[in-house]
Amino acid sequence: MNVMKAGKRYAAWTAGIVSLSMAFAMSGCASKYGPADAVTYVESVLDASYRAEFEEYMQLTDSTPEEAQAMYQQNIENVMSGVGIDSAGLSDELSGQYREIAPRLLALAKYEVTEAEREDNGFAVRVAIEPFEGYLGLEDDLVSALEEDAAGMTEMPDDLTVNEIVYQNMLEILQQKIDKPVYGDPEEYTIHVTEGDDRVYEIPKEELIELDYALFPAG
Repeated sequence: MNVMKAGKRYAAWTAGIVSLSMAFAMSGCASKYGPADAVTYVESVLDASYRAEFEEYMQLTDSTPEEAQAMYQQNIENVMSGVGIDSAGLSDELSGQYREIAPRLLALAKYEVTEAEREDNGFAVRVAIEPFEGYLGLEDDLVSALEEDAAGMTEMPDDLTVNEIVYQNMLEILQQKIDKPVYGDPEEYTIHVTEGDDRVYEIPKEELIELDYALFPAG
């Protein structure tokens, strides 16, 4: 495997680092539900998913601490899957380092739930966001780092070694971007809280995925 081709292939995978983290629907029950409740609900969902802040979410959804933690842990697993760790055959040490930074990646989500308006079947909730720009240009950064490594090689490493080199470089780049995060211009996003059967309110999972892409654009 060519080291540079591998670098481009793995850099392309990083577009899914966080994009899978919200790929599930959540719901909350209420006998009387108003705009303020919708704001609180959306805020609790985002805080639980990105920041591991569970108290409000557990109260609104009657979730146990174990259920809330399991939900967040699944987000971590989705980050790992999005990076391609499971299929790369990396060393336990390097895989562990990625698992350690996964919560820090999720916590980079920058949002503020501002207001809600009543609609026919629920509420339109406004979320002010600032997109994290750390993934923009990540492929170029990774390829540049690999070019430096390749310049000092006297022989072609095997595929597992190539994987280790690529992911080690990508980890170092991500750590730098986490330590000094850069955000884009503020944007406004709308999340719909819809009423289903038995007055169960939920957020369409497709909208959560779209919000996640907006928070963490890749390219």
